[in-house]
Amino acid sequence: MFDDQEFISDQNQFELKENVESIKLIKSKERVQNHGEVFTPKWMVQKMLAEPAIQVKLQDLHATFLEPSAGEGAFLVEILHQKLNYVDQTASKTNWPKQALWALMSIYGIELLQDNLIKARTAMMEVVINHYQAVMQKKLTSSTDFYKAVKFVIHTNIVQGNTLEYTNKEGQLIEFSHWWPVEGKVQREVFTYKSLFNNSDVDDVGAADGQLSLFDESLSEENNEYVLCEVTKVYEEERKNDEK
Repeated sequence: MFDDQEFISDQNQFELKENVESIKLIKSKERVQNHGEVFTPKWMVQKMLAEPAIQVKLQDLHATFLEPSAGEGAFLVEILHQKLNYVDQTASKTNWPKQALWALMSIYGIELLQDNLIKARTAMMEVVINHYQAVMQKKLTSSTDFYKAVKFVIHTNIVQGNTLEYTNKEGQLIEFSHWWPVEGKVQREVFTYKSLFNNSDVDDVGAADGQLSLFDESLSEENNEYVLCEVTKVYEEERKNDEK
């Protein structure tokens, strides 16, 4: 997963590439019958995202999007691409990595099938690297904080799970992280997908606060277990209990 050599090019000049649409909308009759799997074509994704109200959100780095049946990431990729287009137009080169990470942190997805999950994550990584190299006109290497942070956020925000049962393949409740901007840094707060719909379970993270929405603007101290950190350092996952 995420073979560094797959993304890092030897070319001297970099151009922003258009996302390539997968031709097949159905992989097999069995997958349709067993999982109801039918992929959304790119033209339909773009038409749905062209709604004025959605376009406003796409130009808000902190406006969150959740795809509960991500497939190979058609919606996730296009949302990320359009958000990064906005960052390309508005951010300086110095500020671009942080703004790009905020855009990435606002996008969430759940996918049941592991092969689709891998393709969705990989496609999102390709979009970020493509935009980075087109803006910066230099290679993005895997040793940079930005690369590590991007890879970590994608793995944290785009997860395997069954949206109807609120659980992953291990039978555990699906968990997400909300990334709050605090004094120019990021505060990570963990919550469960189920807490978005059901607040009656006392063992459910986020349930005690009442119905939790991805668009809430309040930060719960109870679930605030991670240290406030630089946006490009989120991959270090430093917890408060680990502080010296």
